Amino acid sequence: MADTADRAGRDERAGRVRRLRLTGLVKLSALAAAGLLLGSAALPTGPAADRLPERVTLSGRPALAPAVAGCTDGPNGGSSVVSLTPSTDDSGPDVQRIIKRGKLIAGIDTNSYLWGFRDPSSGNLEGFDIDLVHALAQSILGNADDVEFLSVPTADRITALQSGEVDVVVRTMTISCAREQQVAFSSPYYLAGQEVLVPKSSSITGYNSTLAGKKVCAATGSTAVDNFLDQDKKGSTVVQVENQLDCLVLMQLGLVDATITDNALGAGQAAQDPTIHLVGGLMDAEYYGVAMKLGADDLVRRVNAVLQSYLADQWNAEYDEWLKPVGPNPGPPSVTYSG
Repeated sequence: MADTADRAGRDERAGRVRRLRLTGLVKLSALAAAGLLLGSAALPTGPAADRLPERVTLSGRPALAPAVAGCTDGPNGGSSVVSLTPSTDDSGPDVQRIIKRGKLIAGIDTNSYLWGFRDPSSGNLEGFDIDLVHALAQSILGNADDVEFLSVPTADRITALQSGEVDVVVRTMTISCAREQQVAFSSPYYLAGQEVLVPKSSSITGYNSTLAGKKVCAATGSTAVDNFLDQDKKGSTVVQVENQLDCLVLMQLGLVDATITDNALGAGQAAQDPTIHLVGGLMDAEYYGVAMKLGADDLVRRVNAVLQSYLADQWNAEYDEWLKPVGPNPGPPSVTYSG
């Protein structure tokens, strides 16, 4: 945290048991658990690597929702990232529902190192996105620990919001015009981009002809899948998994040749396994935002008010705390409001 008092508060929270409600949406997959708990040296090789696990599917292009009227995707696929003007008014129906409940229900990732993961030594949830959720709870409810965390896989982020299972999704979720028809987004809080992750022994050098005929892993419902299938003219195969950390395990097992994921997530995987690295440079530019149910304008404005302070006062310290493996601190993204 930015100062001693904030760090002390965070350390105090880290000592408490935080409840993570694992519902029918997802439990931490066996593949991801293997990657978190065992590491590459302990993973099986030989006959165990001869076939893909049943949960991994090979599929064609998924149907995409049409873009929102008036929304403009950027030249590299990023949304126009314009969000509603911030407000600290707590009288709206969506904010009031959270206040009356006495807790914020947040959909998160539990297996993305640096962003949202369970520290194996303490059992506590940690990461850049986790700290942002605590900041939301502190501002809205007056207590950073008034949070119920729900682990949500990449493909279920939107349905978890639409069904009311969660109030917010804070899970490295890219803002896009197609998604803005299905959920509401806050102003952006991070700028990332797609990149190729491979074993250091690989001959693959990036998103180019060296991917020809290769098996490439990506998480179902991710922008990585969309980007790959949009441009797949190389005879490659996309292998889709529930959670992007499963791709790391599949690479360790030799079942896929490469992973396409956000560079910020890829850097976390490379920090877990020093035998892999990012190659080829960024394929696009993508902004992460806090996602909420479509129409929850009062909550969007309230979250934007929190982010306005967070980006100004806390963001740099959080980057230095968690995201140094990604690269030099670029500073928080610029923000545009409308309405």
